[in-house]
Parts: sequence; structure tokens; C-alpha cells
Amino acid sequence: SATVEPLDEVAKFLVGIGDDRNVDVAKVPFNKKIDIKVLTPVDDLTSHPNPQKELYHLVNELVKEHKTTLIFTNTRSATERIVNYLKDKFPTDYGDSNIAAHHSSLSKEHRFRIEEDLRNGKLKVVVCSTSLELGIDIGFIDLVILVGSPKASSRALQRIGRAGHKLHDVAKGRFIVTDLDD
Repeated sequence: SATVEPLDEVAKFLVGIGDDRNVDVAKVPFNKKIDIKVLTPVDDLTSHPNPQKELYHLVNELVKEHKTTLIFTNTRSATERIVNYLKDKFPTDYGDSNIAAHHSSLSKEHRFRIEEDLRNGKLKVVVCSTSLELGIDIGFIDLVILVGSPKASSRALQRIGRAGHKLHDVAKGRFIVTDLDD
């Protein structure tokens, strides 16, 4: 796994500890290219009356430029809000067949169905809170959008790492900030 550390401790866990158990640990260097940018939906966050409204237009532009986009929010309500707003304001671009929300308040069966549709290339956009951060194979993603700061660089890298999973692909992530704190 790309995220397992420390390798010697994991090896002990897998084979046990004892003089008669030998294990070789292979550590393959991993130099993944990452393309990260911080974007704002408006020119001046201090004077714009509602940068949040412009956020959705920027998200729409970024999604249209890519095959499959995973959007991370920091809350379940923000996840639902983004999905509903995109469907409502851009009905010719988004509908039940190509965009979905994924978070822990949804049933396990519903989340699994979304993961399957994403893996099979049926969804163009999945918006989630933390539920797709790690662990499962979700297929090809060429852009990860982080709406707001995830509050930890390790979390940001974990999320952005969901893009560009093929060998030699670039993990592409875009932070979209709508306030000065982010």
C-alpha cells in the first residue's frame, strides 16, 4: 500500500515475531507528480458580497474540463448543497445519471452503488465529505476539487491522491477557497 508505514512494523504484524520467521521488506520509491492550485471564485474575497454563489460556476467550469471529478467538502450538508445546486442551476449538465452525493449518512447499499457507478465510469462527478478519502478503489479520477481547507496537509494529500491513480499519471487537485481563513 502507498500509505503503510512503518514497513518493518507492518512486516512483523503480518508474519509474527520470532527467530524462525524471516521476511524481506521491499520499499519501492514513489515519486508521484502532483499538480495543486489554490483558486478563488472571485477576484477579491474581501469586497465581494457573495463569493459562495460564484463558487458553483467555478466548480462547473472545472468539472466540464475533466472526465471524472471527485469533489470533497468538509460537511455532509455542504456535499448535498453542492449536488443540489449544480443539478438546479445547470440542469443540462447534471442529473441523477451523472452526479451523486456520497457521505456517511447514506445507507451502505446506496454508497456502494455510487462507488460501483464511479468505478464503471457512469458518474462524471461525485461530491463527498470524508467518505471517499481512502481505502477503496474508486476507478479513474482526473481531478479532485477541495471546497475549503481540509484543515490538515496530510488529509489534503490523501484526497488529492485519489486522482491520477495510473502509473505515471499526475494527481491533480484544486483547492477552492471562499473566505480569507481558508
